[in-house]
Amino acid sequence: MMKPYSDDTLKKQKYFEKTLSANAIYNIYLRTLDASPIFAQYVWLQVSAFDLTELGMGLLYNILPVDFQPLAIDFTYETPTPSETLQGIWAKFKQVDFAKMYLWMADFRTYVLENFKEEFQPDLLIGVVPKAIYGITPYGRGVYDPVVAREFLRATFWKLRLIRTPDISWQKMMDDIAEYIQMIGVTDEHIFNRLMMIFSAQTYAFILGLSLIGRSRLTETVNGWGTVPIRTAKGEIYDLYFKTLDHLQMGFILGVTPLGYGLLLPKQSIYKLPEGKKNPPVIKLVTDKIKNMVNRLTLFTWSYTNYNKAEEMLDFHKSERTNQYHLLQTQRTIIEDWVAKQIPREEANPIRIRQYKNAVLQAIAWRAKRHRWGYNAWRVMDEQQYKEWWKQYWKGQGLNETTLESIYTRMEVWLKRIREEKVRLGEKVKRTRLRLALLS
Repeated sequence: MMKPYSDDTLKKQKYFEKTLSANAIYNIYLRTLDASPIFAQYVWLQVSAFDLTELGMGLLYNILPVDFQPLAIDFTYETPTPSETLQGIWAKFKQVDFAKMYLWMADFRTYVLENFKEEFQPDLLIGVVPKAIYGITPYGRGVYDPVVAREFLRATFWKLRLIRTPDISWQKMMDDIAEYIQMIGVTDEHIFNRLMMIFSAQTYAFILGLSLIGRSRLTETVNGWGTVPIRTAKGEIYDLYFKTLDHLQMGFILGVTPLGYGLLLPKQSIYKLPEGKKNPPVIKLVTDKIKNMVNRLTLFTWSYTNYNKAEEMLDFHKSERTNQYHLLQTQRTIIEDWVAKQIPREEANPIRIRQYKNAVLQAIAWRAKRHRWGYNAWRVMDEQQYKEWWKQYWKGQGLNETTLESIYTRMEVWLKRIREEKVRLGEKVKRTRLRLALLS
């Protein structure tokens, strides 16, 4: 009589059948085709808003365009070699080097000269220095130490936007981080308001390079000015008046942008239009990047099933990626069981236990991400800084600070090792297959 599968084996089989089997891969491909119109709309709406906001803020905060994430993150596709295909490598993605492709992204002076009209270039170049320096950089035109604050603006704020929608909970999380990393008081409000201006204009107005045909509305005007509603970080509702895209990106708008955190701009755009009609390089960069992302959608199928050999697609017992998943889940289960034993009896109800488990999983994962963009602020913190931020964050979620301190103190003896092991397990199959492909 055949022995029934254990729960662990059934979980592995379920994961395999949904993600790595030949049938699953075919279905994923069909779903990408079905979702392509929705995906295209999402990318145009989200990516354009993020990237254009970052490009405007780069001038205000003295951060080079090439340093912003995810603005400067994109990939090209390369066909694998026969030996790589035999190792289950179906797609090779190489990160785009934007500094080489667009020289203006890596130099402020070139950025200004390439993108803005000559009569405005001197004013834009005033005070532009490689790094913000106390007593030299004009107020509001640079980001100062500590490093964590710069990383929050450069590469973390946008991840929060993807993790949470811009509601009260997201604003609270952003405020907590901004307060902890000692950002200038008005900065966190400014970046929230700037992003909300872009999103509102994208919905309630039609602006070339930002709006989407069939999704954005025709702009309402008052005395020749476009007007859209905006909710600020303080919860105040304003009717925003503007003329051009650069007004939203970097202009000073009374009541919405703090004094010193916006440029006084003329009614006409300060962007340079090559040959009088073509998009400036910054806008062309964004539109070209989005087009490439939309065109690569079906490649998602192969990136998702990468390092999965043809023979492994037929039997989950032979699938190394299924085993990798199982090891990671086993690690998680062991950690969660350990957490449950650390919680005082008076707090040990199912909801509370789940919260503490989530807290510990975050303590491990946010400084041990394999896909790293968006977590820079937490990685550049030292362990004590991260611990204090983590405690304050979960205290704000209603957990007991004393219990949090006790749990973190006890797990400090193995925390570094478990993070390293998590990353190692997550990359194990990839490293092995790439090495075997080189040797064959």
